[in-house]
Amino acid sequence: MKLSEMKLYICNNNFKHSIITPKVKLDKRKALIIEFITDKQKHYFGECNAFETDWYDDETIEVVYDQTIKWFESFKNIEFECFSEVQNALQCLEKYPATRSMIVMACYQIFFQLETFNVPYGATVSGLTDKQINDLKVTQPQRIKIKWSETILEDVKRLQRLLFKPQIVIDANESVRDNEVEKIMLLSSSEILYLEEPFKDIEKVNQFKDTELPPIAIDEKAVSLKTILYYIENYKIDVVVLKPFRLGGIDKVMEIIEILEQKDVKFVIGGMYEYGLSRYFTALLARYATYPSDITPQGYYFENDIVAHSGILKRGSIYFEPPLVNKDHLMQID
Repeated sequence: MKLSEMKLYICNNNFKHSIITPKVKLDKRKALIIEFITDKQKHYFGECNAFETDWYDDETIEVVYDQTIKWFESFKNIEFECFSEVQNALQCLEKYPATRSMIVMACYQIFFQLETFNVPYGATVSGLTDKQINDLKVTQPQRIKIKWSETILEDVKRLQRLLFKPQIVIDANESVRDNEVEKIMLLSSSEILYLEEPFKDIEKVNQFKDTELPPIAIDEKAVSLKTILYYIENYKIDVVVLKPFRLGGIDKVMEIIEILEQKDVKFVIGGMYEYGLSRYFTALLARYATYPSDITPQGYYFENDIVAHSGILKRGSIYFEPPLVNKDHLMQID
């Protein structure tokens, strides 16, 4: 197989509801999409989870765009006989995990048959409105992740009053202030499944007694297998959030999953406000997760998606089929 041609696209759809996190407010999701065309005239797509600005990571869409062009210029029309040869060609992108993740997403489809499967529904809500509560009552996710805010204690109580009794996760995005520590200690007795990234400085976690904290997860700090193992061994970490675009792609995450399972470490797969293409591969990995992961059904974030019928909600789980990209929703860029 040879990669004979590459096209790059932008998708920039409005969110149905603004995404409000401790770090940023998002009204749209701009994403870079890659299309490879092989020497056999087969078309394969990958979706990039980087953002337009560096609010989350220094590897922005612009960086990914530049690195992708450089990579393709080096490997255009090179013969790849197996997936491991593609992996070898991607070694030059170790410092650009979001770029590598997008490319490997497309190339994985060349060498592996994609499956149909079901995964648990794990909803993420930002700013708990009455409409969101009603939507949750209708869809009944097995797990709900709520973003940290000044109203977190009341938000948790509202979720706990839901009759279908979902598991509750809190995502703090390293934003808990010193004057909010008491809230964390109150949450320790609230049957929270886990709290993601309460502090920028992880040293603070070890300043608490075990009974003073809910189970703690690392997310932003989980940037490599070496780093993950270090934090698990040295800090009170109960869960690891694995995000493919931050770790270099689905193949890298598969390797990490195998090691974490051997060490009996709990983990979930993290999404990043994805369109249907990337969401399929996040869900593919989430089949192995300890708890329900960041997997949302079709139409949860966007009215229009680049993949139709990507994740159909059926009785609390989400059904996925191999994704077919609709280029009508994409804008080609030079």
